[in-house]
Amino acid sequence: METFMIQSHQNFRPKDNENLTNHSQILSLSKLFDCSFHNCLCQRSKIGLILYPKDSQMKNIILLICEQCYNYKSDNHTQHIQLEEWYFNIYKDSKTFQFKSRFLQNDDGSFSFNSTLLDTNSSFDIKERNLEEWEKEIIEQSIMKKSKRIRT
Repeated sequence: METFMIQSHQNFRPKDNENLTNHSQILSLSKLFDCSFHNCLCQRSKIGLILYPKDSQMKNIILLICEQCYNYKSDNHTQHIQLEEWYFNIYKDSKTFQFKSRFLQNDDGSFSFNSTLLDTNSSFDIKERNLEEWEKEIIEQSIMKKSKRIRT
């Protein structure tokens, strides 16, 4: 298992126009990211969540799974909400998270990072946050390194 640490986090300074609330959120987050062992190896587009534990000593979880592996159903819930429900049905109350971020991995392997929604209908009362650029880079690197290691 490979863990990725944010090198630039300690030197992080908010830009003049940056939301200070977002800055204070980042300071309370873990610096470590790790891919979930639940992530699927399918060669399809995938739905992704970053889950930030309430305990900043724990690693942030990169969850990335295709619709078939978490049994997506076309109803009134989004793919991300259904993935979140799938994950929390496994762990119940044994894990707690303070924030989440949403993203997609497209069929071609590229990534699309979602902006926060005002109402994500989270059954688990987890606030959503936008990813910083350096977080996006770490997430992409983590997923790409993990997929290369598995394929070779």
